[in-house]
Amino acid sequence: MTGSRFKIGAWVVSEDRDRAYDGSSEVDNLHSERTQIMVPLLTLDVRFTDRFGVQAAASVPDVTRSAAIVRPTGTFNFSETFSGLGDTSIVGWYKLAPIQGWYPVVNFGTSLPTGRTETPRFRAELEDGSLVPMSRLQRGSGTVDPLLGANVGRRFGKVTAFGSVAARLPVSQNSDGLRTGASSETNVGIARDLGHHRLTGLARLGWLHRRQDVFEGTPVLVGGGNWLYVTPGIGVLVGKGVNVQAEVKLPLYRSLSNKQLDSAAIFQFGISRSF
Repeated sequence: MTGSRFKIGAWVVSEDRDRAYDGSSEVDNLHSERTQIMVPLLTLDVRFTDRFGVQAAASVPDVTRSAAIVRPTGTFNFSETFSGLGDTSIVGWYKLAPIQGWYPVVNFGTSLPTGRTETPRFRAELEDGSLVPMSRLQRGSGTVDPLLGANVGRRFGKVTAFGSVAARLPVSQNSDGLRTGASSETNVGIARDLGHHRLTGLARLGWLHRRQDVFEGTPVLVGGGNWLYVTPGIGVLVGKGVNVQAEVKLPLYRSLSNKQLDSAAIFQFGISRSF
């Protein structure tokens, strides 16, 4: 938000989980299960001083789960969709004094339970061996969850090096008995001006860790794991204060807690405007 006090953004995150993995190995997807996820995200940044500001963000997830079940009487094509407001986050940031040319920023805030939750169901809704229990189709955590993070950046001519850490740390279960698993992510990367200041290329390497959800004290045996991503992307400055950015997260390695669906790539696209 350099030189600007406000920034609004609209982002879309999309992935298609149609591959089954057990740990790090791809296995047969017996029921041709598929979970298509699209999450629009709206953000508003306000900079109060040169060192302090706040970002508010609201998500609106849209998820479709489908499968094809072969039975003696024929093939049963199952499909269900849910969409609506997800959780809302309020995060403040504070810029610290530079350290040997690096500019650190710390983030602190909370996720508010504006997304609807439902009582988890753990019997297979489709057939025995179903990979997507209802516990993983919640629109929100149902709890107030602390959000913590930090990032650093430094300019080297046309190249900017950066790094970040972020964590979501649920501390309790919701009214339905489900406690969302804590997650953390670490990223390092570079961004470089391409030809002129209006075009920027970036590459990021990230490690994501997610713990399994817990229902009434018992771990839910789907959802946890570790992922190593490489994320190439490009940003374009259009007009005055308008930035368009597109990225694709490609998994280099994954180690999942149990047999579950995962995606080959995660696509991210956004437009923001500073004023």
